[in-house]
Amino acid sequence: MNMKQAVMSADEKELLLKSARKEIKAALTENGWVLLRNENYDVASFSQLMASLCQKLTYDPARENITQQSQKVDAGTHAVGLHIENGTTPLPPDIIAFFSALSASQGSQTTICDGHLVWLNLPDSLKEKFSAPMTISRYLPKNIWQKYVAAALNIKMPEETTWNDLQRFADMIPGQSISPAENGGIEYGLQVNMIRHDNLKGIPAFANTLLGPSYNYQKPRYHFADGSEISPDLILELAGLCEKFTAEINWQDGDLAIIDNKRFMHGRREILVPLEQRKLYISMGLGINNNF
Repeated sequence: MNMKQAVMSADEKELLLKSARKEIKAALTENGWVLLRNENYDVASFSQLMASLCQKLTYDPARENITQQSQKVDAGTHAVGLHIENGTTPLPPDIIAFFSALSASQGSQTTICDGHLVWLNLPDSLKEKFSAPMTISRYLPKNIWQKYVAAALNIKMPEETTWNDLQRFADMIPGQSISPAENGGIEYGLQVNMIRHDNLKGIPAFANTLLGPSYNYQKPRYHFADGSEISPDLILELAGLCEKFTAEINWQDGDLAIIDNKRFMHGRREILVPLEQRKLYISMGLGINNNF
């Protein structure tokens, strides 16, 4: 074999990548998530894959960026309840991906729950209760809403984002309400469907943040369409039901998991080792490219 045969050309590499992306999209559409193992990914190639898969990448303003495309997952060591990523925002990502650069030896399993299976097993009374959008409300500090709006409106300097920019963003997407609060923050409200149909397969899914964490934010309040607040007893009932359809990703170094964020909820078991013994990164995207 000569050198020309042994070294893959740029065109051949691109064809291989296109084939891989088609397979990933097909698996995401059918199964809702995919695990890539023993494929020699690193942080750079993980970031590049998500950039090529998605029409636009999104970011959590409270997280630290590792590359231009990916951020560090840092939510303490405690267990994290099931949720969709950025589900309390008006632009939750369509797909999310996790890359395990260093896997914890004990605990830290990522939990995944198929919201379609949860929906299929919801009692009719709860299907009806969640049929109308709920309202999520919370306080957002100034630096947080500035970073989020800046990313959405392509404003290069987040600290220069103004109230007028915020109002313009709120007018762009229905269901948002804003009012001034202390220290330049806002009281924010958002109407959100707890049962979504906008996943890749277009099937109904109980996919939301009702059971999720608020590690970097004030804990949100959830109200039904009639104005009543969701009860702790109902939260416990939902948690028990979702656990029946929850699986675990037992991470190995180099693993990459991609998830349909509008069908599958995810969470985490407790981390049982020091945080420096775990390095997990996240990348999030809106829309899947169809040009491959």
